[in-house]
Amino acid sequence: MTNNNKIKMPDGFDYQAFLSLDSTNKEAVRQAHMGAKSGFWISSIEQTEGRGRRGRKWASVSGNLYCSLIYDSQSEIYKASQLSFVTTLAVCDTVAECLEGVDVKCKWPNDVLVDNKKISGILLETFSKTPKDPIFMIIGIGINIQDHPKLTLYEATHINEHTKTDFNADDIFSILTQKMAYWLEIWNVQGFATIREQWLKHCKGLGENICVRMPNEELMGRFVDLDSNGALRLAIGDEIRLIHSGDVFFDTTKNNKRK
Repeated sequence: MTNNNKIKMPDGFDYQAFLSLDSTNKEAVRQAHMGAKSGFWISSIEQTEGRGRRGRKWASVSGNLYCSLIYDSQSEIYKASQLSFVTTLAVCDTVAECLEGVDVKCKWPNDVLVDNKKISGILLETFSKTPKDPIFMIIGIGINIQDHPKLTLYEATHINEHTKTDFNADDIFSILTQKMAYWLEIWNVQGFATIREQWLKHCKGLGENICVRMPNEELMGRFVDLDSNGALRLAIGDEIRLIHSGDVFFDTTKNNKRK
């Protein structure tokens, strides 16, 4: 464990920094068991068991940002998926602040792209001590800063590849915590409708033909918009399909063959 007094937390938030963890999400669960409250951040210089969506391994070399936030969902678990979009907007704003003039986009369901390359990962998990206790969301965030994995499902990049400024994890974490506090406040006061509207303004692929891969199905159609809870509305001929989870690919003529 380490202490870093350079990071100024927004009001209502606190954090603990570590040199190495199995994963910040796992540590967040341990901290919640020990009584950590909503608004508590965990960060680590490296992870030995970093995970992404669907159990995919998340490369966690030193130099990038790995952090998790414990957040009280007020037991409204049906709203938990909305936090994915809140988090994506916070990450998008964080990256955009560092990379002036660079194309930064949100990608459904919870990715951020820079020049069409993936620069972050977000993993949301739920936690409750007992069925009667509050349900916490564990919001895990990884942002590529000084390096990125080379062999991934999507082409990747990192922040310092696009700027002459040598950003480090503390720099990015400091910005992220402020952006996250801002968008959580917007969500709590104005609701998901505002989050949805802002996400759509920053998303990639709206109105375009896309491919959506799911575990047992692959669909191609036009990305219409999001429904009121964040599901992707996909037009296939005259039918609208609601997609709640899947991997989206934008080039429907290249690189969409299963490997």
